[in-house]
Amino acid sequence: MQYTPPPSLVPFFLSDSFISLVCGPVGSGKTTSALLKIAYHAKQMAACKDGIRRSRAIIVRNTREMLQDSTIPDFHKWFPPDIAGIYLKTERRFILSFDDVECECLFRGLDDSNDVRRLLSLQASFGCIDEFREINPKIFEALQGRLGRYPDGLLVPHRQHWGVDSNGNPIQGCVTDAGKPNKHLFGASNPPEFDSWWQKYMDEPPATASVTFQPSGLSPECDWSQHLPSDYYLDLAEGKDEDWQQVYIHGKYGRSLSGQPVFPSFKPDFHVAKGPLNHIKSTLKPLIVGLDFGLSPAAAVTQLDMLGRLLILHAITSEGMGITRFVQEKLKPVLIERFPGHPVIVIGDPAGNQRAQTDERSCFDILKGEGFRVIPARTNAVVPRISAVERFLARQVDGGPGFLVDPVHARAIVTALRGGYRYKIKKSGDLEDGPDKGHHSHIADALQYSCLHADGGAMFGSTFGMQRREVKSVRPGGWT
Repeated sequence: MQYTPPPSLVPFFLSDSFISLVCGPVGSGKTTSALLKIAYHAKQMAACKDGIRRSRAIIVRNTREMLQDSTIPDFHKWFPPDIAGIYLKTERRFILSFDDVECECLFRGLDDSNDVRRLLSLQASFGCIDEFREINPKIFEALQGRLGRYPDGLLVPHRQHWGVDSNGNPIQGCVTDAGKPNKHLFGASNPPEFDSWWQKYMDEPPATASVTFQPSGLSPECDWSQHLPSDYYLDLAEGKDEDWQQVYIHGKYGRSLSGQPVFPSFKPDFHVAKGPLNHIKSTLKPLIVGLDFGLSPAAAVTQLDMLGRLLILHAITSEGMGITRFVQEKLKPVLIERFPGHPVIVIGDPAGNQRAQTDERSCFDILKGEGFRVIPARTNAVVPRISAVERFLARQVDGGPGFLVDPVHARAIVTALRGGYRYKIKKSGDLEDGPDKGHHSHIADALQYSCLHADGGAMFGSTFGMQRREVKSVRPGGWT
């Protein structure tokens, strides 16, 4: 059978990263893509001395029952026993054979301590985790150490044109024909709960990992529905609560049990750009830098474009850093590197005008001393600040978002809006009156000051000498 992944799965399927993860709605084809990725990488393995491209894959599920009922049947649909290879049922082992490839596939459920022990004593080429959100992160981390160890240098000896690795050792073993490492760990899953270990890993993956998110099953970008029954997701939504739909239909993180997002109208598929944003290079459109003071300063670099959209260009965060150091080591370098020579307006908490007891300089004095034009926000009351962000989230311009976030440089804002910035739940079960003043609150406050100023320009006429284009506010409930 021929396999062509839908466009939303191509980045995952073709990824050569050490770790590749994909998250999406139920029925989106992600498990199929993960299983076929085994054959994709097995075909790239350098041949052993006898000409056979040997490899070993460990296929993991959280329980033996789920492995037997779901993962193995999915595997056999594409790799039928006695056609694509030999299946040894008692050992849960499949010898995949095609062309000059021989890949030993080992299926492991992790509901038994013996399975875990055996898993962590294997030497393999690849790891494939089905529904990785259900796997303990410690297992995920330990599994990484078992990969790239088969075939070894005895089976695939060094070839002169491969050269040496970064440590000066001759390249050999688990590599491609080009001598590049061919160890891989990949996984597919429905989205995990927000604020879980997996959510944090996917939002801030290490340099060795790539993460792919598929669109909602009800969005125009859904590119796999032709493989499902008619009206599959519409029928699936019937009788399900919003939290269930968010995970299994829209492919969003599950609701955190520790609180409720401050901005539920934020829709990543709609409000997050598909790639890095460029600023408008016009002196009539200065950068609006919202700045939150305190011991962990944060800045949101934004700009109103010619269409009246608010572009969220960069998020700058810190830990345990005074305002002077933050400006000199964090804010200025970003402005010089990404926005050289562009005019800037800094909008800060009005409390920043208060003078410190140590040197009698306020935060505003420090910023002015660094050459910034500083304007106090109209208010630091939380309700109008949150409302200013909500108004931009609810705005559409020419059918697109009136609030657009850079997915690379403003990732901290995406994480905060997705639910990191939230109302905590009291012991009584009620929500706190104000947002939690945790790690995500600093960048969220900075964004609010930017929006408060930009929204003021919309309410009272153009702040920057140009009439803004008329935009329409719509209800966000139908966005996916």
